[in-house]
Amino acid sequence: MFRCHGAEHGPLWFANAGYGRFDLADTQGTCYTAESEQITLLETWGGMRVIPSTELSARAVSRMQVTTDRILADLTSNTAAQFGVTAEIFTTGNYHLTQMWASALHSAGFDGIRYWARHDLAHTHACLALFDTAGARPTEGEEVAAYSVVTTSTLIERDDLMQELQQDTGITVLPIPHSL
Repeated sequence: MFRCHGAEHGPLWFANAGYGRFDLADTQGTCYTAESEQITLLETWGGMRVIPSTELSARAVSRMQVTTDRILADLTSNTAAQFGVTAEIFTTGNYHLTQMWASALHSAGFDGIRYWARHDLAHTHACLALFDTAGARPTEGEEVAAYSVVTTSTLIERDDLMQELQQDTGITVLPIPHSL
């Protein structure tokens, strides 16, 4: 799985501030990842068509693994419909509603949610919202036994990924113009 994050921070951040689609509250948080590098970029930039070149050095993409068994609620499966899930959960701007779903699924024993990215129309790779204690995790040592960071690269080092993104989506990276 992959995560796009600020280059100055590690990838293991579990958000609980209420800004993310499936954020948990209080002491629990959600780490947003995707099954492909391109999907994590699409979700990070949320429908932007032009990306300022400063983003390439400010952001990194990490490949991570979960090293313990996790039970995910697979909302990409049609069997989720029997519980009242519709495709609206992937696109609604009503984060209060989606956060209530996350809380209910977490209370039911799920360790995360597999869902379709809002900004990916192909639906070939999904997103994974992983639940754990809120806040940052170190990338080394005993405390990260549940997660392994395999690689991390700044986007400026990943010309291949940026070219693929532009070819597949039309998203363009442009330099910031100097003042006149």
